[in-house]
Amino acid sequence: MTLTYSCVVCGKEFQPIRIGQTYCSKRCKNRSDKNDRRFSGVRDYVIGRDGFRCVRCGSETMLIVHHKDRIRTNNDPSNLITLCRSCHKKEHFEIVSGETKKCLICGEPFSPMETKRKAQKLCRRKSCSAKWKAIQKRSPHEERSCIICGKSFMQKHSRHFCCNDECTTINNDRKKAERYANKREELIEKQKRYYREHREDRMAYIRKWQAENPEKVKAYKEKNALK
Repeated sequence: MTLTYSCVVCGKEFQPIRIGQTYCSKRCKNRSDKNDRRFSGVRDYVIGRDGFRCVRCGSETMLIVHHKDRIRTNNDPSNLITLCRSCHKKEHFEIVSGETKKCLICGEPFSPMETKRKAQKLCRRKSCSAKWKAIQKRSPHEERSCIICGKSFMQKHSRHFCCNDECTTINNDRKKAERYANKREELIEKQKRYYREHREDRMAYIRKWQAENPEKVKAYKEKNALK
């Protein structure tokens, strides 16, 4: 009869070739060593202390060491517990206080995720999510006037302001020209501002160069006088 164990890292079942083997491969062992260094060498101790199983559901696969106070640098064994992947996800993303909201589709109460406590409006049912997406995709179909030719048309999207592709192309070209003109004006203004700010520095540099090279200055003046 052959014994099989579950890898403490990936959860894969394997047949040990030596006593005390807890990893299915060298890759999982290296990964565990890396995690153990991150947990200051107490990761394996914590997993062994908890009996190589999740303290919540008792699962023996996909084990993760969790910090109770959410501070990663606090690696005291009393602050660490062993959880499986699903319980670890619930610990981080589900609200412990019991706060509830009503789903906008089905109307049933649900516990919002911690990271989306203010924004979450739907429960976790896939049907509610699909219905919400379908509602968001509906177009209001309002009658508008084209901003190019003035012709009235029924809009298919809230961002449609032109009646056809030709007017849309003209509108896009006009926007590109406006953006280019604005960028050109900004660039010219930036250059003028740079020249105004550094004018004194340039004049000081020119006066210094003239004082150091009087012969070149004299030759330059004579050359201009002959012209």
